[in-house]
Amino acid sequence: MQNTIRSVIGFLMLFSSGPQQERPHELKAGGHLLGETAEHFFSGGAVGQLLRACEGGDWKAVKQLAKAVNAASKPNAKDICAEAALVKQQATSGARQEYADGDDKTMRTDTFTLDGGYLVKIHIVFNASTINLEGYHPKYFGELFEGLREAYGEPSKSYTEPVFDVYGAKYDAHRAEWMGKQDVITIIEQPGRNGRTEIVVETLAERNRAAKAPKTVNPLQQAIPQSPD
Repeated sequence: MQNTIRSVIGFLMLFSSGPQQERPHELKAGGHLLGETAEHFFSGGAVGQLLRACEGGDWKAVKQLAKAVNAASKPNAKDICAEAALVKQQATSGARQEYADGDDKTMRTDTFTLDGGYLVKIHIVFNASTINLEGYHPKYFGELFEGLREAYGEPSKSYTEPVFDVYGAKYDAHRAEWMGKQDVITIIEQPGRNGRTEIVVETLAERNRAAKAPKTVNPLQQAIPQSPD
């Protein structure tokens, strides 16, 4: 069974200095890079910081990391440490696990998927409320798409599709992907009053695995069915 825990990370897109067609698809979040080993994953970034705080019994630091993800939370430091240790033990043994992080101030959630001892997927969700909240700095599709395009050039595929949100309003949702030889980057806009933008970086093996899984439909936001010819 997958375990999901949270702490705080940073967000940084990396790209090489060579021509765009030669640039590897790299997206590094919280010090973690797609394809790195589970051992490396749990020794670096915020999760490494968390585990070191746990090992040293620094419960204040553990709580501060958790509060940075969700300022309203009342974390139990010992429970967080126990869960983190369990996820590490299972992930490094090759089991499929998820480790979730985020940043409360940018309204961002990040989920890392490890399988077979490697990081195979990074899923980043930027919530974009239409309500201005003091102290919060959400990111929106336009600036995130431009950042990816600047880093990796024009996407391999880009399109829009009409969708309805939970209130019945119709929007044009944007999609784009950058296909590499071993991995793929996808950006997905979910517009509306409670909109968000998702960036998914995954290996092609992980993409194919997901494609074979049973499809589920989000009843709150569906594409408009096409009329028959």
